[in-house]
Amino acid sequence: MVERYELDPTHTLIGFSAKHLAVTTVRGSFQKFSGWVAFDRSDPGSLTGEIAVDIASLTTGTEQRDNHLRSADFFEADAHPQGIYRPTSAEPVGEGKYRVTGDLTIKQTTRPLVLEVTVEGELDHPFYEGRKILAVTATGQLNRKDFGLNWDGVAGVIPLASNEIKVQIESELVSTAQPAQQAEAAAAR
Repeated sequence: MVERYELDPTHTLIGFSAKHLAVTTVRGSFQKFSGWVAFDRSDPGSLTGEIAVDIASLTTGTEQRDNHLRSADFFEADAHPQGIYRPTSAEPVGEGKYRVTGDLTIKQTTRPLVLEVTVEGELDHPFYEGRKILAVTATGQLNRKDFGLNWDGVAGVIPLASNEIKVQIESELVSTAQPAQQAEAAAAR
């Protein structure tokens, strides 16, 4: 049976980190996003979904740097307002651990992105009868230049921003309906 879960924006962090001048770690996150995943627990490879981030909502805690990241030197947020990740399958790699494969699109460039996902816990929703909460963490990495984020600063010196970007997600996912409600909805179609 396929279950569908949506990201709870008040209990989710979609973050990234990069090295500044090859030594200092700079962290950032996206403040606006939406997303969902659907899967059949008996078939992890059935995973589908979509997570969309609003590029203009990125923050690193420094307005000047944030504006530069939104500019044509990097994300071109005005022309490409969203980044989208679409998971396409999951492979179990241990108890509560999965290797999730998906496609990440930034600036109209789509490349594969593998995330190491850990299910941190699951429980019945305390406020919505029949719904569940699933807590997950995910990590991965990508090369920013694969997505056209090519700015390196002054030629001939160490790049201001590392090419390797680490992705970190901590999320509370909430089921959209209890299984009986899903079955009734499917039967009504």
